[in-house]
Amino acid sequence: MSLPRISTWASASPRDRKDVTVHPGFSASYLALWGLVIFQSLVVLALLRELAELHTVTERHALAREVWLPLGTEAPQFTAADRRSGRPVSTQELSGTGGVILFLSTGCSACETLVASLKRAVAGDLPAIIALCRGAEEPCGTFVTSEIPLILVGAAEAAAHYRVSGFPTAVVVDGQGKIRGYGHPQSAVDLKTLVATSLGELTVSEGTQATALSPGLSQS
Repeated sequence: MSLPRISTWASASPRDRKDVTVHPGFSASYLALWGLVIFQSLVVLALLRELAELHTVTERHALAREVWLPLGTEAPQFTAADRRSGRPVSTQELSGTGGVILFLSTGCSACETLVASLKRAVAGDLPAIIALCRGAEEPCGTFVTSEIPLILVGAAEAAAHYRVSGFPTAVVVDGQGKIRGYGHPQSAVDLKTLVATSLGELTVSEGTQATALSPGLSQS
């Protein structure tokens, strides 16, 4: 039985045209191979989508299991050097007026969103803040303005003492050094609301403790 012959018209000149013999099963095998490749690609995309959804669910469950220090607990004390000035910074700076201990982490998109909002806030319109950043020095150094003390060394240890596992996390401390609220603010407005709620400066429904927003949190 003779095999079909296909002329290579596209690659040869009219004078040099020649016939090429192609096995009848070649085309079928070629199409089957491409079909397998496409099928595997679809499977991989589906798996990646499932993994992304699983990560989101896992993150939400982790946040639901967060066990913060009880409100009214004495805030764990720390003293460390400000990354910019080198001066000692401690929780004592919040004595009298109260304020926020803000835990940040590099590689945290929610932290970047919050910090960008804080930089746009009107000067003097924010509570006293001490920021602690876990991660590399250079990315952390861009997080907050020069008005906000920034601690790098010992930040991870302080986060553990405050039982912080998601970032960003704001811990509201009153003028007597007691913890009055925890939250995951996503903007300067969220942070101010959290402080006002935690310190009793804003009336809230019974049972509500603080603003706690979770989208985009980075887990430790």
